Amino acid sequence: MRKATMATYMPVLSKVIESTEKTGEALNPSFEKLRQAIDDDAVAKMVPAEFNDIQMEFTDGTEQYQQNVQLLKKAGVPARLIGRHRNLLAAYEAYATACAAMTASLNVTDQTVDLAAFNEAEKAQETEMARVSNDVQRIMTMVM
Repeated sequence: MRKATMATYMPVLSKVIESTEKTGEALNPSFEKLRQAIDDDAVAKMVPAEFNDIQMEFTDGTEQYQQNVQLLKKAGVPARLIGRHRNLLAAYEAYATACAAMTASLNVTDQTVDLAAFNEAEKAQETEMARVSNDVQRIMTMVM
């Protein structure tokens, strides 16, 4: 088994960070539109195709985050970063789980949102993404 090095670990970490940012930027307009409809109590008035599209985009985004979790799990981690990497992986997995919970809170059949689950998922996403960012910053500091 080859020893894990920064040269093999950092590209994986960079790919996950880039993918997360790209996916988040792509999903944000749909999230904002849905959040506004929820705040205005207008989810039922949304065009059904639009609501369905948002649910499908959230599903695709969640799948991408799950793929990133797998990349992090498979990454060869240099010994001095193992603790930080474990923290990052735990936070990222929790983030992906919160995204899945938000997606699950959308009921396309009757075009409703489980508000408690949606709001809880939103809060969890914010908390976990802050942990992910913090862990990535700490890893980068250790590498520099």
